[in-house]
Amino acid sequence: MDLVKAKRDKPISRGVTESVERRVMICTAYTKSDFGMNGKGLTASGTHVLQGRTVAADRSIPFSTKISIPALGMTLTVEDRGAAIKGNRLDVYMDKREDALAFGVRELEVFIRREK
Repeated sequence: MDLVKAKRDKPISRGVTESVERRVMICTAYTKSDFGMNGKGLTASGTHVLQGRTVAADRSIPFSTKISIPALGMTLTVEDRGAAIKGNRLDVYMDKREDALAFGVRELEVFIRREK
């Protein structure tokens, strides 16, 4: 009887539910020395930029949202905003300006993971 009561008194975990939205988005790249950045790599969310982690997205996508980009083989975290990053656009952070320029403008399939 005590075992049954102990199990019943434990909080029930409902888990975190997640939705995944597929989109095709216009993707560009930026560096901390680009116009609009402070040169120190401080993002709008207060973190420091990191290649392979940081992406800038529209305000409709909350900070810390995970965005998978299969063509790049990576999942990035929304940590930044940008004056030109509105609507269906992403800006991927890169350390080197040459790499960002070589990235250019790409239309890529992405998966936006949102917690409910």
